[in-house]
Amino acid sequence: MSDAASRDPLRRTAIVVGVSLAVAALATWFTPELVAWFAPELFVSHKPGGPGGPPIPDLFIQLKLFVSTYNLVALGFLAGTYAMLYRELPNRFTLSLLLFTAALLLYALTSNPLASLFLGFRGSGLGPFTFLPDLFAAVAVTFLTYQSSA
Repeated sequence: MSDAASRDPLRRTAIVVGVSLAVAALATWFTPELVAWFAPELFVSHKPGGPGGPPIPDLFIQLKLFVSTYNLVALGFLAGTYAMLYRELPNRFTLSLLLFTAALLLYALTSNPLASLFLGFRGSGLGPFTFLPDLFAAVAVTFLTYQSSA
């Protein structure tokens, strides 16, 4: 990013949101085809009473994948911002911001359906509550990004 873009909070936030949305869209678009041989049942509805729990529409899993990937990328940018801030101003508050962001980054990483897939776990059956917490976290991350750029 240019120096002027890094000073304008709205523009920097728009860039972070745009990049995060693009990466999340790509991950959501290509993931079902790439991991179909890992766990094809992850992206299709389960049969009631069958293995894997109650029915899980693939839309909920894809929404969770999209939102949690967005969070992961946006938090990566935010962690970089806080790391640079901590280098310039090493105090307890900036360290706390960095540690808080690291905790949210770990949350985003572990809530991503790909993480559970690679660790051998399958869908949960929570319906829309599969992705709603990640959606609220995405809103919080976007506000933190804007506030940190101001």
